[in-house]
Amino acid sequence: MAWAMFLLVGTVLGATSTVTAQQTNDTGNIGSRALVVGVMQYPGFLYKKEDGTYEGVHKDLLTELMDIIGYDFVIKEPADRKYGYKGADGNWVGMVGEIIRGDMDMALGLTIASVRETVIDFSNVVLDERLEIMVKKPGGEIVGREWWRAVITMPVWFMVMASFLITGIVLFVIIRVSPYESRAYSAEVGEASRLSTFGHSLWICFSAMSWQGVDYSPRSFSGRFLVVFWFNFIVWTLILCTGAIVGIFISGPAASPMVPVQSFEDLAENDEIRPALFGGGITEYMFKTSPFVPYNRIHQKALLVNSTIEGVRLAREGKVAFITESAMTRFYSSKKPCDLLSIHDGNRFTARPQAVGLRPGSPLKEPLNNAILQLREGGRLFTLVQKWIVSVVGLFPVSQLCLGHNRKTKWAAMGWCVLAFSGVSPTWSLGSAATGLYLDPAGPR
Repeated sequence: MAWAMFLLVGTVLGATSTVTAQQTNDTGNIGSRALVVGVMQYPGFLYKKEDGTYEGVHKDLLTELMDIIGYDFVIKEPADRKYGYKGADGNWVGMVGEIIRGDMDMALGLTIASVRETVIDFSNVVLDERLEIMVKKPGGEIVGREWWRAVITMPVWFMVMASFLITGIVLFVIIRVSPYESRAYSAEVGEASRLSTFGHSLWICFSAMSWQGVDYSPRSFSGRFLVVFWFNFIVWTLILCTGAIVGIFISGPAASPMVPVQSFEDLAENDEIRPALFGGGITEYMFKTSPFVPYNRIHQKALLVNSTIEGVRLAREGKVAFITESAMTRFYSSKKPCDLLSIHDGNRFTARPQAVGLRPGSPLKEPLNNAILQLREGGRLFTLVQKWIVSVVGLFPVSQLCLGHNRKTKWAAMGWCVLAFSGVSPTWSLGSAATGLYLDPAGPR
């Protein structure tokens, strides 16, 4: 009888424990243990601090997701530092492989792809990413007081000053040589010697530059012709300078004729710029298996890098275009040395939605989908991206950031137009002096 009572009590306690476990854990057989979440260290998305803790978009995202579904989590980086692809032996590597083997419960930052969805499940889309081309900015960096070198280059500034001096010299010669100029000064002012000095000629040129009048302007045909031409030269110089300044602030990188490539098709045809891809990921797989010939050619001549930092380093060295997600191009283009720009050709084929990777049939899928929808609808996902990727002011010292004035001119070609025009100015000045002296009414015939 005693043993029967003992068996009855044990059965009741076991049933109670089972019901309690089912009530406290509605996600299946995971139990109350912390979830193992695979995440790659990625600038802006995940940093490992000196004390061993993490921060970034994925860290904050995991915290908010687990608060909603009621789990603790442990971050685990993949041993091979790969997102996941099928190896030559048929086995999956990277975070996808660890999910299949059960070493991870889920993984963040995985791009949704049909080849991956045959072996793992994906949650709702977390981030809508796209591929962009990161290249080195043509020319040099514009920092602080060097903005004036972006508007007009040093050779152009030199030619403008040289044109000012040469025009003053030619005007001085006209005033001295033209008989009509001398008689006009003597008749109207009575001090021809004072007004026919080289300083007075420079003063006339400077007055035209500042759009101001002078006490006595040239009276000869040659002198007037030269002053009018000089004034037109100043007007066109100001117009081109204004256009260059406007171009700094409103023109996109693709609008600049100096950008080496403007699309993936340009990159495939350009033999001077070599593409770089992150090896062992869906990006490499996409270019390798793409039905488009330009994309296949990009893969054939691409450099495969093991990290984003390596790809950025190659891009900064020049002659390399690093193909990566748009979030990374925004992150690195906003930090010094401000020598990188991103190019997006608007091709929908480069869309790369990212989601959470899960084991097939995982009971976490539905709670995660609901939690992701809550964060998207509440604007939290947008806020996290703005905090860590876009609005990096406050997360890094100001000395490391590219602020609004640290931009490259996009229309530096306008400066060369001024250079060409200023090169013509001395030639016209000399020509107008000879022609004007010959055509002056009181001049030589």
